Amino acid sequence: MNWLEAIILGIIQGLTEFLPISSSGHLVLAQYFMDIHENGVILEVIMHLGTLGAILVYYWDDLQKLASDVFTGVIEARKYIYYLTVATVPTVCVGLLLDEYIESTFVPSVVIVMFFITGAVLATSYFSINRPIREISLLSAFCIGMAQTCALMPGISRSGITISVALILGIKHREAAKFSFLMAIPTLFGVGLLQMIKLDNLEQIALLPLILGFFSSAVVGYLVIDWLLAVISKGKYYLFSLYCFTIAIITYILIN
Repeated sequence: MNWLEAIILGIIQGLTEFLPISSSGHLVLAQYFMDIHENGVILEVIMHLGTLGAILVYYWDDLQKLASDVFTGVIEARKYIYYLTVATVPTVCVGLLLDEYIESTFVPSVVIVMFFITGAVLATSYFSINRPIREISLLSAFCIGMAQTCALMPGISRSGITISVALILGIKHREAAKFSFLMAIPTLFGVGLLQMIKLDNLEQIALLPLILGFFSSAVVGYLVIDWLLAVISKGKYYLFSLYCFTIAIITYILIN
């Protein structure tokens, strides 16, 4: 893999990790159509860490305040951390138990089906526009966490399915997005760590493509977060379903 391919994949990762259109699905298709086979796993890990960095930078002030409130005994902050933990545990358990099966699904034929599912889930967020606003609770955190487990499959958007479920549950738009993105911190870190443990022959991997992939995904990811929050606030989240349906149809035509 050359540096240009790494930058392209990094941009794709940065765009699609936060937009509700599945970064893993797009990376599978990009590597398939670009005929990229080497260093696939390690590059994906590094680019996921790049988008993790984007979240940390974007929400740095919120994270600092949350940490400060937790250590000073603010009950609401401790409850929020508890809810994030509850939402993360299902993904950790399913990921560890079904790791080998999940890896076998990273092929275009599976991605097509999952894109259709993502599109259908995003479309349901249309019905959340006039729902009563509710605060995040233990039950809603668990439901959002269960939804996140589905995103272990390529083509199921993590942000798409978690934010859509949160909106359906009545959580206001920006709070739904914030909870989803903060959930991504332990999730992306855990996925990256698990994949790194399984890697071998690291000394044979070229560093330049990895570095370029990391920074391109981080920069693009940071820019996308701000834009997506504006879209969500306008109640137009469901429109991304049209993209998912379209990309699924186009991919089906191209590979058959």
